[in-house]
Amino acid sequence: MPKPDTGVYRRSGSTRWQWRIKVPSDLRSLYPTEWAFRASLDTEDLREANSKAVALRAQWHARFDEQRRELNPSSVERITPEMSKVLAQRVSAILLAGDDTLRTNPEAAKLLLKAVHKAAPIPITISKSPPRPAWLNAEVDPFEGVPIELAAELRRLNATMDAHSATEMSLQRVAGIMPMVQAEALKLGFRFDKKTPGALDALRDCLREYRRAFQSIRARDAGEVVETPAPSVLGAPVQKEKATTLRDVFDRWKRSGATPRKEDSIQAMDRTLRQFEGKHPSAALRDITREMGEAYRSWLMETCRTPKTARDRLTGLKTLLKYAFRDLEWTQRHTWEGLDIKAKTTNKRRAITEGEMRKLFGTSLHTEYALPKIKQGGQDAAYWIPLLGAFTGARLGELCQLRTVDVQTVDGIPALALTDDGEDQSIKTEAGRRTIPIHSELIRLGFMDYARAMKEAGNESLWPALPIRKGKPSDFFGRWFREFRKELGMEGPGAPSFHYFRHTVRPLMRRAGFDAMTRDLITGHEAGGSIGDRVYDGLLLAELRPAVEAIQYPGLALQVVAPHVSR
Repeated sequence: MPKPDTGVYRRSGSTRWQWRIKVPSDLRSLYPTEWAFRASLDTEDLREANSKAVALRAQWHARFDEQRRELNPSSVERITPEMSKVLAQRVSAILLAGDDTLRTNPEAAKLLLKAVHKAAPIPITISKSPPRPAWLNAEVDPFEGVPIELAAELRRLNATMDAHSATEMSLQRVAGIMPMVQAEALKLGFRFDKKTPGALDALRDCLREYRRAFQSIRARDAGEVVETPAPSVLGAPVQKEKATTLRDVFDRWKRSGATPRKEDSIQAMDRTLRQFEGKHPSAALRDITREMGEAYRSWLMETCRTPKTARDRLTGLKTLLKYAFRDLEWTQRHTWEGLDIKAKTTNKRRAITEGEMRKLFGTSLHTEYALPKIKQGGQDAAYWIPLLGAFTGARLGELCQLRTVDVQTVDGIPALALTDDGEDQSIKTEAGRRTIPIHSELIRLGFMDYARAMKEAGNESLWPALPIRKGKPSDFFGRWFREFRKELGMEGPGAPSFHYFRHTVRPLMRRAGFDAMTRDLITGHEAGGSIGDRVYDGLLLAELRPAVEAIQYPGLALQVVAPHVSR
């Protein structure tokens, strides 16, 4: 008995073997029945039948693969020279293989010529109907070859097509061959678009092969032997160039810019991109349309926990698309420009109240110098960094990365240099690079003594016990400070974070009569004025000092408890 999967079978009462193959489930819509093909193998020998079945099965599976590629074409960034060569070879092979069929199968030739004759204009005659061509009545005997009348008609048709291909070639008119090339590209699994880079060169290559094919067919008409390319040329899928995706844009974006991007920014963008890739896996950059953006915006608004999160995710993707368009010039336009999600600020920052200040600085940490045991608090850092925030308005990251050399005395004025000069230091903006006077209250509490002791002990960092995470120096301390606030009952929406110190010192200076530029110079906000106005020298420090001293907390009574060194 034959093996079940060979497709070989024998009808009841018949001595000859048959063969059949079922349509794969994913291609069922292309066929009228569940069987793709059934035919007699014209043999009573099972071994011969199985051998023929193997060849037929290979041919049909290649056809199924081609149909799958045609049903699921992908976009490509450009038509490569290799792709162009394969398309041109297929054009020539298909035309020559078709000519072979017409010469070896007269019935097929008759069917073609009937279709051509039917489509041709009918000349005006007095008779009721045009005369029936003689070749339609020609008897067909495969051993006798193509009937003379039929061959003559084929030669006339070939001469017409040859002349047409010559005209197209002389004019380099490639539009006519476009449908054929597009159809072959689909069989290879990709879309052929005239807007795709390399498309015009590919069409010109295909037109040359189109012209050569008809020259070869005319040579066959003259009796010359012209071989038809091997079937493998028709069945082999082309190696497509990998389509550019947003991941490729991201890889370029994270290395771009005048200064290295912060690791946190890179990780946040990566999370945003991975969420998009989960929704649209392997989406080519050129396929990210406005319609896709509208749909993705709606999806974000439905799935993200807050409107702000949805807005941030959408903004991140828009940043990559804008970079691809304006900087890399990988796209023709920024398709998501103008798309937005409105989100109200859920945690508006404000000044810290007098009562909250007393809570923050009223624990044993600041009344007894009882330093936290948890590593993230950084021992002495837990005492000094909140005080520095309260009397400078500096950012947490700026304070956590301070070195002993950053505590200076300039023209007799104790000052704090906030820079990115150190190996792992970074500053958020150009305006953030500044030197500001140290408040007299900090000096009274012993900050200059502490800094001097750290330097004499040979420490480079001002906080040698504070673990620093590269790219985000405030990470570990920020975690400790959040837990510290929770222990004081200061958590949830509206609870003051470390950043609230910045929003506390600015109104204090404003109420004392200091202008916006002075406040900006101290807190490191982008300020107006010329570059010369923003040079930090001794004179400017003297001018800034009164503004810093205006940061006063009358309800906060701090006692001197800090030793020079905690250990």
